[in-house]
Amino acid sequence: MKKLLFIESNTTGTGMLALEKTVELGLRPVFITNNSSRYEQLTLIDCEVVIAETNDLEGLKNTILNHFTLDEIAGITTTSEFYIYTVACLNRLFHFSGNSPDTIKIVRNKSAVRQVLRECSELYQPYFRLVESEQDLELLKGELNYPVIVKPIDDSGSNFVRKCIDYPSLSAYAKEIMRITHNVRGQTKKQGALIEEYIEGQEYSVEVFSVKGKHHLIGVTEKQLNKGDFFIESGHVFPARIDENLKGIIEKGVLLILESLLWKSGPAHLEIKIKDNKVFLVEFNGRLAGGMIPELIKYATGVDLLKEQLKNASGIEPLIEEKKSLTAGIKFLVPSVSGEIKELHNVKSHSDIKEVRYSKVPGDYVKKAENAYGRIGYMVVASRTYSEMKCLLDGFEQSMLIEECVHDQLFK
Repeated sequence: MKKLLFIESNTTGTGMLALEKTVELGLRPVFITNNSSRYEQLTLIDCEVVIAETNDLEGLKNTILNHFTLDEIAGITTTSEFYIYTVACLNRLFHFSGNSPDTIKIVRNKSAVRQVLRECSELYQPYFRLVESEQDLELLKGELNYPVIVKPIDDSGSNFVRKCIDYPSLSAYAKEIMRITHNVRGQTKKQGALIEEYIEGQEYSVEVFSVKGKHHLIGVTEKQLNKGDFFIESGHVFPARIDENLKGIIEKGVLLILESLLWKSGPAHLEIKIKDNKVFLVEFNGRLAGGMIPELIKYATGVDLLKEQLKNASGIEPLIEEKKSLTAGIKFLVPSVSGEIKELHNVKSHSDIKEVRYSKVPGDYVKKAENAYGRIGYMVVASRTYSEMKCLLDGFEQSMLIEECVHDQLFK
């Protein structure tokens, strides 16, 4: 039996599910990680686990050669954005198909993406500056119009992305970002912070699947963000409620971005807004969407993007074919304060409710969420109409009661 090699994965959502779907394809999943305890459900899945230093490309190459013959490997993949560059390099070394390492290096660098797209007049061009030192910040002191967005160059999951309303907050937060030397996976971070123009308006994500340079636009997701300085996704709806004119603007802009970045293979998740009837790219992610969006698409259309990614990585021809038409949505529980969970209401049974998950229980202490990792539960609904779905999700949003911690309030 051929083996599909995974170089790490995301720790929630599709990460462990991908291993199970590999078996459904008649392949043997092999999970290569530097820390198996990071994945709580890994011991429950029938797959081969290899411990290796996944942040060392040369060592990883040697580990693969020592454990497997090339004839038994169907392909190499990951569901973690932190390892898509590593996978691209390994695919080139072992002559598997995929995007070039040069392309992945660009899409993993938010500043580099801005540089590539700045000549595309058909896209909305935001103001942006890369700062790599306190001296760079000082030079911007009188230049900026507020608010602005400050973000790391190469992180993920909206981590450390913040809206700043004045220079003191911008300076303090940019310096904090520049002090961070490694990400959550122990990889060396690119030093610097990206400062961008803040664009008001509804945010969408566009899910794309590319095969040998041909791009399939799967659909547009309506994104819901929590209120506050941190940009945490509190919910999603697929498909988004947009008219044909807006759909055409989005398709034109997204295809231009894909071609400009030389994207050729596999899933891509683009976060966008519309400004002056043009697409404004918030971020480009060379992976499947997070936030359970692939599951929403599966419930709404029947297209299993995760399985198609695994097929594409294994040399099996992907098949993008919609079989049903529902509206699917997800609502996350996002703590707006720090404190102790007093209550998580039971959700009444309903045929449209597909999944309900909590990662905490009453009595647990939670911190105010500052990124996607701070969410503590979710509910997925798929209904015939938007109004039916929204009614169920709105009820879930009120299901959490947190007793706010006065001590934490004093030091926010």
